[in-house]
Amino acid sequence: MSNGPHKPIIKPMRIFDERGVLVSWLIKIILVLGVLGVIVFDGASIMVNIFTLDSSANDTAIAVSLQVEPDQFGRNDQEVFDKTKAVIASDDTGAANAKVIRNGTVVDEEGNVHVKLRRVATTLVVRYIAPLKKWTVATAEGSASTN
Repeated sequence: MSNGPHKPIIKPMRIFDERGVLVSWLIKIILVLGVLGVIVFDGASIMVNIFTLDSSANDTAIAVSLQVEPDQFGRNDQEVFDKTKAVIASDDTGAANAKVIRNGTVVDEEGNVHVKLRRVATTLVVRYIAPLKKWTVATAEGSASTN
């Protein structure tokens, strides 16, 4: 045996397959983007429902006020209700899928037509979560004068 310098022990280098790490990060990113996309879609759907229904209620009230003649006591509420349903069904006001609420769709003594509409937003997830379901329902009131 020689007393010379010792040879270093060379350990073989282990090569790791990093494709699994890359794929796992890619899957995580896709899942996060998917969840964020659903949240953004549902939130936007609820907001669009609220704002467009508010505008549609005013447009519907104007359309109905042009068709209804108020009587001297302002008691033709059934006619206003029927005309409002007809205007909504024709979809001239952009209030598609809205329901006319009888209690609030009237003509007052001063000849003002009041219209009350309700519509449910189309969502992907929020409609299935009971505590959040109330957010999908928008109610709007509009009014216009018959004079």
